[in-house]
Amino acid sequence: MLLFSTSSIAQQDSHFSQGVFNSGYINPGSYGIADDGLFCATAVNRMQTKNIDGSPITTVLNVNGPLNFINSGVGFSIFNDKIGFLKSTGFNLGYSYMFELSEGKLGVGISLGMINSKFDSNDWRLPDGTGDIALPTGDVNTTTFDAGLGVYYTTDKFFAGVSCMHVNRAAITKASEKTTFGRTFYAIAGYRFTFGFTDDYELRPSIYLNTDFGVGKYSLNSHLFYKKKYWAGLSYRLDEAVVINVGLELIKNLTIGYSYDYFTTDIQTYGGGAHEFLVSYRFSISTGKRNNQRKSIRYL
Repeated sequence: MLLFSTSSIAQQDSHFSQGVFNSGYINPGSYGIADDGLFCATAVNRMQTKNIDGSPITTVLNVNGPLNFINSGVGFSIFNDKIGFLKSTGFNLGYSYMFELSEGKLGVGISLGMINSKFDSNDWRLPDGTGDIALPTGDVNTTTFDAGLGVYYTTDKFFAGVSCMHVNRAAITKASEKTTFGRTFYAIAGYRFTFGFTDDYELRPSIYLNTDFGVGKYSLNSHLFYKKKYWAGLSYRLDEAVVINVGLELIKNLTIGYSYDYFTTDIQTYGGGAHEFLVSYRFSISTGKRNNQRKSIRYL
């Protein structure tokens, strides 16, 4: 055993079972490219394996929308991720430029922001004599620059995107052994099939994956929509979980969603599944000139 050595790599970014409904968080190229010309604010809260102390809890908020007069999109994301003794919070501001391509639009985007990472030494215990140089010897609070890139393409029927987050490999600790966020790659693709007498039904199969080439998650998804107001879905995450997803539009432009992950590994027995809640609201921001209106016929 002393003659050979290997490296162990753990996943750093949180995985979301409803990622197909929140592409703005993982791909700045999608900013402003969808949602019928409206701005969209999406909040997601994920609680995983609640029966295990220190289990992951992640909350994100993404707001993005179009600036049609310059063929662009803008947006921002805020996130908070806590797992065990590590807490990460941060934000990103993003911009995308949109091109007309064939029957759809192609967005090319960039995001820039900051990540703050905190290690609380009160939450762990180290055996006497342990000299792991990758672990800080006390509390750590660091803030570092973060960046991401992405492209996203959509038509009336098809959508696909590829992105890379943490392009600059942001450092997250000040221990003697440098620790960084690994570059994480995301890919998403799907197709919309409409059917029914008035096309009230839509079947949307999709794939969603993320990997840092150390750990990867690969999901096959299928969602059935009715009048674009109600949906139910089923997903399979390779060698990890089966996911049930439901959602509805409560009032115009306000939707909610819920998913439950049933893990197909032993962690389901000890820690339970994962609950994920989503709230999304679409709204318009007028960027055009206001029409002058007169109430009196004297000014006609």
